[in-house]
Amino acid sequence: MTLLRSLAAGVGLAALASSAFAQSAPSTEEVATLRAQVQALSARLEQLEAQSRASAAALVAPVVAGTPSSVAAPMPVQTAAATTPAPAAPAAVDWATGLPEMRSPDGGFTFKPRIRVTADLSTTFGSDDDSRNLTTTELRGLRLGAQGKTPGGFSYWIEGDIADNAVSVANAFIAYSRKLGGRDLEISAGQRLNDRGVEGGTAEDQTPFLERSLMASTVGPERGAYGVGVTSKLVGNVWHGSLSVTGDAISSGTTNDSVTVMARTHWSPFKTEAGHLHLGGWGFVEDLTPNAVVASRSLVVSSRGNDNLRLLAGAYADPKGSKGLGLELGGVQGSGWLMVEGGRRVLETAARNYDQDAYSVSAGLFLTGEKPPLSTKTGTWGRPKVLNPLGADGYGAVEIVGRYDTADYSDNPTGGEGETWLLGINWYPTNNTRVSTHWSAWSINNRSGAILGGDSGDTVTLRVQTAF
Repeated sequence: MTLLRSLAAGVGLAALASSAFAQSAPSTEEVATLRAQVQALSARLEQLEAQSRASAAALVAPVVAGTPSSVAAPMPVQTAAATTPAPAAPAAVDWATGLPEMRSPDGGFTFKPRIRVTADLSTTFGSDDDSRNLTTTELRGLRLGAQGKTPGGFSYWIEGDIADNAVSVANAFIAYSRKLGGRDLEISAGQRLNDRGVEGGTAEDQTPFLERSLMASTVGPERGAYGVGVTSKLVGNVWHGSLSVTGDAISSGTTNDSVTVMARTHWSPFKTEAGHLHLGGWGFVEDLTPNAVVASRSLVVSSRGNDNLRLLAGAYADPKGSKGLGLELGGVQGSGWLMVEGGRRVLETAARNYDQDAYSVSAGLFLTGEKPPLSTKTGTWGRPKVLNPLGADGYGAVEIVGRYDTADYSDNPTGGEGETWLLGINWYPTNNTRVSTHWSAWSINNRSGAILGGDSGDTVTLRVQTAF
């Protein structure tokens, strides 16, 4: 405003100067008129300057007092919008479990590969029959597959296994999941592992032992550990129940399938941070194909790499069906665990019924403080969560395990019987890797097959495994 006033004065002077040059002798009236005009212009400029200062004060006052104004109001809105984080979209690829799990932007679709590689070195000694004293190497299993989810509560799982120079299909099913009364309900169709006891219902790469017990191999349907059909599971926090109706495992389709109805339940009472009790039971009824001949079961004893060391169940002509019942009792306390499983299968034939009995007692202890991964929801084993993975500051998890198991087929004159005592060490460098050394003392008495009579010896097996 000072500049405007200066300009006004300059205009007045310029007017006077012009008048002076225009008239060499201006009159008194003319000078008075010009002076009045300059004063009026100066007063007008002062009024405008006062109005300008008032407007500026009106704009500044609301900001100082904290009162929003029409000019300042948009600023806080813009600041809040800039500082509020947008909802995070699901990561396109998640490597948390060691293999990439791919997800769609909305998380509705997922895809994850599955890989398992298991290699064994085994030696057997002390047998009275030299053909059983073998040292073998074996690719125990190479399993490749994938699993994922689709919108609407559906999921899928498919795996192929390469073992013993043969390719087979393991899990291959589609499932639908939803909440039912606050519990998890799953209904699946396809081929999947039996829910049959703690060891029998656990994937091979997650059991504490290198091979399932004689009990898990004995008390089961003729079709084995897999069957194609429908399975339902209802899972709570400390219990679960399952029911399945299945035919045979994936086959060539040249004969009629047997039909098996199987159910299992378990309960984990007294659950605390330190551990829990485990109670369970299961059973099945199977209708075998008419006029079939049930081949002699050849049960693994200590190591799958030694095919000369097997327990033979004997043959059964004209079978009609079978029934089986199993019980489970055990629990977890701190870093230790104990489990007892036992059962009986009754094989029905046209001539008579035959009893097949088996049981096992097993235990383990993590020397490095890990909690045994026995699920209170499913009643099966998982992978241990290693507290200090192998690295600069860690050396992995170390577990010692032991087991006694026995099977008796002697109700059949051609059936054998056997038992094993096992002691082993499992080292888990990471959650997905495992190195195990297991020693077992075995004794068997076969009444059929190439090697007859009683025999005993020792088997030591070293396994290296990675599974994702």
